[in-house]
Amino acid sequence: MLHLPTCQQCGYKWGWIEAFFKMFTFKKKLRCSSCDSSQHVSKITRMLLSQFIFIFLLIAPLISYGVPKGYVLAFEIAAYALVIILMPFIYKLSNKDEQMW
Repeated sequence: MLHLPTCQQCGYKWGWIEAFFKMFTFKKKLRCSSCDSSQHVSKITRMLLSQFIFIFLLIAPLISYGVPKGYVLAFEIAAYALVIILMPFIYKLSNKDEQMW
């Protein structure tokens, strides 16, 4: 189920470290290390990543329901760490830039 990103041009499978560092460049185009072709983050991946941000916003109101702030903070830190570790597996690449909407 979890697969690392694969270049759609040459089929090169990116490593976890390579994908991890490329996802923090915040560039629209990512370069394949093997064939130097332009790769774009797919529309589905961008939509999925935006859902993670929304889910984390739902955690903060737990404080108003009496959940101790320490528990909420610990949960958020653990959740962020898990997302960052798993994010390279979520990335899917495309040869063309797909519009979000």
